[in-house]
Amino acid sequence: MTKGFFISGTDTNVGKTIVSSILVNKFDAIYYKPIQCGRNAEGEKDSDIVRKICKKRTILDETYFLRNSLSPNIAAKKQGVVIRLNEFINLDEIKKRKKIIIEGAGGLQVPINEKYFMTDLIKYYGLPLILVCRTKLGTINHSLLSISLLKKENIQLMGLVFVGKEEKETTKTIQNFGKKIYGKEIKILANIPQLKVINKKVINEMQEVFKSI
Repeated sequence: MTKGFFISGTDTNVGKTIVSSILVNKFDAIYYKPIQCGRNAEGEKDSDIVRKICKKRTILDETYFLRNSLSPNIAAKKQGVVIRLNEFINLDEIKKRKKIIIEGAGGLQVPINEKYFMTDLIKYYGLPLILVCRTKLGTINHSLLSISLLKKENIQLMGLVFVGKEEKETTKTIQNFGKKIYGKEIKILANIPQLKVINKKVINEMQEVFKSI
């Protein structure tokens, strides 16, 4: 049985934190976002949002909090910070006791420093990846490019989660062509709507959508 998942997306603000919250709540898992760049309009970090939604769950502090909402490599440079892989939390002992949900910053090909990409951080932790995708126009290109990169980097793809109005032809296209690219069946784990209200009740309801995990 897997000890957790790494959550990444085809773009920034695609819904990674909402998906992370649902899975943290579903599995009574531990949440960790290694790199946080900036805050939202309410002054919250993603860990603050998850902590507010997922009561009584363990929320780890980010290793790097960068003030600017920019790519990690740029935000770190502006702040005079050097991001190093060996400074991220070692989760080996935690994974023996509980599932861990790790949320990435931005998309797969976002640089985290002058040498490494987000894909390197994913490989560093070795957890299966859940890719969060939009359903609106442009998602076929973004999703298939992301799947192609995962194949190239030999990263285990657990499946896709779509956020937005259900578009069956779009998701089927991504699933079919994704299989050609990745070489294996692409699972659609869930399709969740754009949530106008995000609270514990809504997150509890969304758990039922994730039946195939």
